[in-house]
Amino acid sequence: MIGRPKRLEAMMKVIRTIRPRVMVVIETEANHNAPDFGHRFVETLFTVGGYFDCLATCMERNEEARAAVESWYLNDRIQNVLVAEGEERIIRDVKIRVWRKYFARFGMLEIPVRGMALQHANLVIRRSPYAGSCLVALDYKSLMIGWKDVPLLFVSAWKFMKAIPH
Repeated sequence: MIGRPKRLEAMMKVIRTIRPRVMVVIETEANHNAPDFGHRFVETLFTVGGYFDCLATCMERNEEARAAVESWYLNDRIQNVLVAEGEERIIRDVKIRVWRKYFARFGMLEIPVRGMALQHANLVIRRSPYAGSCLVALDYKSLMIGWKDVPLLFVSAWKFMKAIPH
């Protein structure tokens, strides 16, 4: 919804009225919102390249799930980020640092993703034959997940302050 700021702002106001205890955000860790093609191309190359490499390492070529992810998710993502412009470009991922600034405007505080969540993620990865390629790290208070040192996703938790700062 980054590409539709009025809708995003309206949604944030609705979420604030609901007063959730915690809001968890899982988002692609990439800047696919750059106005110029060159920056979007490089960002997409690294992000999608990380996904393709992960799939090639972890799944057999003929697996149906792999084919679905490659053709549906990654193909659509590449086409939308690189080819579409204006209203047609729906995918406009931004990095966690952008979300931090945005959520601060709505009086939200980032809550540490630590303890059991981080321990569980590390336990699952250590048991995987691909543990050496997995990236799980903290970025300030958020959990960064990636492949071979390429951040792919972040998981962050947020709560509303009682009053919005001015």
